Amino acid sequence: MALPRFASRPIIVQETLGTAPADICSRVMIEFIRAHHQVLSTGASLFTAAIWLVYLNLFYASMRRSRRPEILLSRSAGSGRGARLFIANMGAEPIYVTAIIADYEAGGERGTAYITQNDNIRSKDQESARAATNEGPLGSGEYLDAGSFEDLMTRIQMHGNNQIASEAIERLTLTVAAETGYSATTSAGSKTYRIIGEGDELVFQPESVTTTQLRGWIARRRLQKRLESEISDAQ
Repeated sequence: MALPRFASRPIIVQETLGTAPADICSRVMIEFIRAHHQVLSTGASLFTAAIWLVYLNLFYASMRRSRRPEILLSRSAGSGRGARLFIANMGAEPIYVTAIIADYEAGGERGTAYITQNDNIRSKDQESARAATNEGPLGSGEYLDAGSFEDLMTRIQMHGNNQIASEAIERLTLTVAAETGYSATTSAGSKTYRIIGEGDELVFQPESVTTTQLRGWIARRRLQKRLESEISDAQ
């Protein structure tokens, strides 16, 4: 029995060429940029402006930090009564020392003395007019010998608002106030010494290696009021 014969037809395969995913993404991105170019341009401008603001702020902070005063107090040439108090200006700008304030404590009592002037030394014993006071200009990197701690204690006895024997004082805080041409505000450095009696000798032991810088607005304002009060009381 003969099998039926089927006519053979050619099979046509139609190949569809698809678009690559990368090309689709690129086309979508281009269309998005065209549709939102104004928003993107504004955003880029704002981002650039923000970068410049950050840069200018860092530059201003660095310049301000380099020009702000740095007043250092140091006990030198011993640790007893004969030790010297050195005041150094480690800032980049000259300063003008306006006052030295001594806050002292003894047995729960406290007192304050303004000891800027060397009035414990007789005029004929002073080598120059500059030696009569610790007030005056101090250039960058320069230091001032404010006198021995024995001299400072004598001035405290002369000008203190609470008369306490120097041998009884247990704690002494020295604050040096100064002004600069860069800023109209008053700056200051402060250091505290604990006074320890060793026989007939007194040892002035600093409580900290570093000098505390009074730079905050509140601290400077309080210091300014103290100086103004001293001027009013002296009149």
